[in-house]
Amino acid sequence: MSQQLTVIMSRAVSEVRITSSWLVDDPGYARVFIFVEPNHSDYWLWFKGKYPHWAQVALKHKVKYVDSVCPEFPTKKNLLDWLSDVLNLSHGERNLLQLCVGFESCHNS
Repeated sequence: MSQQLTVIMSRAVSEVRITSSWLVDDPGYARVFIFVEPNHSDYWLWFKGKYPHWAQVALKHKVKYVDSVCPEFPTKKNLLDWLSDVLNLSHGERNLLQLCVGFESCHNS
């Protein structure tokens, strides 16, 4: 799990307390999504309400499923680019997120 991803997800929806988040990469279904603990469903309801443009941006990034609890993408890159665009992350934040999550090198201890 990525500490950087958890910080970004927590900051994005401060109304919902989260303890951790990570990418779920399901090669059997060719999908990648973000799982948030402790309440995945509530988090994503708040996220979708706070960022109503999320689905439109997801289409730009080749989303596979928009009707699930959270959007699911074909690759990590698609998902991370989508999240960065929806949250309007700075160039530095985008790079750090790609480094920490994309290459799984920045983890909680």
